[in-house]
Amino acid sequence: MRAQSHASLHDFTVDIAFFSGGEQYATQSYTLRASTWFSAEQQALQMSINSVYDNPRIPDLSRSATVRSV
Repeated sequence: MRAQSHASLHDFTVDIAFFSGGEQYATQSYTLRASTWFSAEQQALQMSINSVYDNPRIPDLSRSATVRSV
């Protein structure tokens, strides 16, 4: 018999704020299921790479994430 590990999944909303030179210009929200808030944050940051707000022509582009439990 094998031991099985089941991490319970929780619903999170992660707001990704996009900045240019320290000035916020957009926010995009992602709702997803993850085992921890950190995992949800990492998933949303990875997903934000495909956002319309992620553009290499934007000077000094940066992001921040705010995680909320749903």
